Amino acid sequence: MNYQYLKFATLTALITYDKWYESIPSFLYYILIFVILFGRRIYMFQIYPFYISPLRKLPHPKTKPHWILGHFFYELKRQDGGLFLDWAEENPNEDFLVTFSILNNESILALSPQALTEVLQSNCYTYVKPPFVVKAFKPILGSGILFSDGDIHKHQRKLLTKAFAYGHINSLVPIFLKESRRLVKVYRKVLADTSEGDKKGKSVELNVSESLGALTLDIIYRAGLGLDLNCLEDPDNELSTAYKNVFMTNGTVSKLTFAAQAIIPGFRFLPFKGNQLIWKARGTIKKFAVDAIEAKIAAYEQRQKTGTKLSKKDVDIISVMIEETGGEWTVSDMTDQLTTFLVAGHETTASAVTLALYLLGLNQDVQDRLRDEIRTQFPDGLESIATYEDVESLKYLNNVIREVLRLTPPVTVTMRMADKDTMIAGQPIAKGTYVTISMAAQNKATAFWGEDAAEFNPDRWEGRQAASNMAFMTFLQGPRACIGRRFAELEFKSILLSLIVSFKFMIKEGQEFEWIAPVTYRPVGGLPVLIEEVAN
Repeated sequence: MNYQYLKFATLTALITYDKWYESIPSFLYYILIFVILFGRRIYMFQIYPFYISPLRKLPHPKTKPHWILGHFFYELKRQDGGLFLDWAEENPNEDFLVTFSILNNESILALSPQALTEVLQSNCYTYVKPPFVVKAFKPILGSGILFSDGDIHKHQRKLLTKAFAYGHINSLVPIFLKESRRLVKVYRKVLADTSEGDKKGKSVELNVSESLGALTLDIIYRAGLGLDLNCLEDPDNELSTAYKNVFMTNGTVSKLTFAAQAIIPGFRFLPFKGNQLIWKARGTIKKFAVDAIEAKIAAYEQRQKTGTKLSKKDVDIISVMIEETGGEWTVSDMTDQLTTFLVAGHETTASAVTLALYLLGLNQDVQDRLRDEIRTQFPDGLESIATYEDVESLKYLNNVIREVLRLTPPVTVTMRMADKDTMIAGQPIAKGTYVTISMAAQNKATAFWGEDAAEFNPDRWEGRQAASNMAFMTFLQGPRACIGRRFAELEFKSILLSLIVSFKFMIKEGQEFEWIAPVTYRPVGGLPVLIEEVAN
């Protein structure tokens, strides 16, 4: 019998019989109730992992786990993946380490290329998203391909392949560039309207995080749905507000809210502020998505009646999805896929550009060199950069964005769970065992990148590559790697080149930032930079 049913059946019986007609002394009665309710849990997080588990004799980190929060207690303090990196560097010859998550649940931290290949490639469908991760993020990220498994995932990815094919994504570059130029205009207006910016060469302090979030929201809705949201010009509109409330790092929805939703049964239904913001955001995002999808399906059905083809201007993701699959998607299925794409795609790119401006602000030589490359190849200015071929011709830009994504991946960690008894690097792994994959740690491992792995050095991408494809994990690897990688990289390049060729970005000397990763890695309160317009 399921333990939960047995527990509550026994508890109900005791209460019903009123302490067995008073024959059980009160103190023994309450001890019995406590043992029924909590005995198994105490056994599972204080006894089993340390004295009974078959994994207890395998390599562990030197860091002593918290008595109830395990190593998660320390992970909260170092959300940049630095803790995992330290463990990897302390154990350079291990395929994996056994760590402890909340309530001391055991987790395998995969480290070696062999272990990662087994989890992400050869046995990728044996390892599913853990239920607690699904509970935490599904309410806001939707029920799309990110949370599907097995044959369902294979089928969904096959249907999505044409919409995310290189040829189609390349055709979206003019949209990326056009939208990015809108942000350039916004920043120029800020400089012109600020008293300190009256004279060219004067720098103005500007927090770029909110405007970058608005830009990527505009881009993803324009390229994904064919809609013009104008969040840059109207940052307080309904949709923009929904995204900001959940993702902006001003404390509205924290990592602890997502953690509580994951581990506390029923927490996501309680009317706390964080939950309410997620409910409202999910409803707003879904409403916009459903309205757009229904309009696109109606247009598709009309084309079918008239025998006309999709026009060249209808290059948005959703139109191509409908056209290429012959209307196979239902409105509900498309809403799930689109919600995942819109939420995850917008937030990760905004974080990536934020991190790029931070690193370039600290490394003015790299910033100047990148600006020189753009201006040398396109002396007629930003407007002359118009196509995919133009963007891809900028080799140093490509090196810069790859180095930013390597050194500071927007998503620092992910998890899997063994769906059945299996093996990792020859070690038996029981069904239900968690597997942690730290993109941030892998990306900075000296075993892959050398002694300068922690340094920002775009030149490392010139000719020399890491020995394993598991050294660059920002988009993961294997059949479950990010399907939107090409979209994200070209969008990232388009935004960054537009900003760097137009402005100089600087970090105040001595300024320090607190970094967190509630969903993506970014500075608390946004990124304030000194910005000044550069001469053409």
